[in-house]
Amino acid sequence: MRDPLARPEIKPKTPLAERLRDLRRRCGDPQRDELAKLFGVSVTAIATYERGEREPAASVLAAYAEVFGANLNWLLTGEGEMFTDPSKVGVKPAMQGLNPAVFRQVGRLVGRMHNEAGVKLPPDAVLDEQAEAYNALLARAEDPADAAELESLLPWLEARLRKKLQAAAAEPGTGKRQA
Repeated sequence: MRDPLARPEIKPKTPLAERLRDLRRRCGDPQRDELAKLFGVSVTAIATYERGEREPAASVLAAYAEVFGANLNWLLTGEGEMFTDPSKVGVKPAMQGLNPAVFRQVGRLVGRMHNEAGVKLPPDAVLDEQAEAYNALLARAEDPADAAELESLLPWLEARLRKKLQAAAAEPGTGKRQA
């Protein structure tokens, strides 16, 4: 719910930004900080997406689809229905906190996989990789609140990271250099 004392929102500069804002409102209007935690991005990033100053990464668009049941075609083009499942209209997603134990496990896995691949990342990039991997794990789980299920998916995540690092090493200019 919007704070009545908050500054008025700036009109979106792009149709995508307008759709992102409309989608959030139709889904219970969660606060931007809730979405930022859920999607593994900053509150500022969510705001810039909704103002049209920046376009979200594919992983963030996929998170909108996963969390809200948004139709990606509608989100990207404005064509078709807003939701892939109309029964989700107006349903606020289950915003849950980060599971610190699983997040640490994911961080150790990300670090180990990068070390094995001989890739050295700056600290901020390590955190970005960890957040992206954790969000992928949550998206894959049937019940993201179930720590045991998340832990059982760690081998899947390891295989996914290995493929991603191998693909990055094979493509020059991806930023994943050997240490």
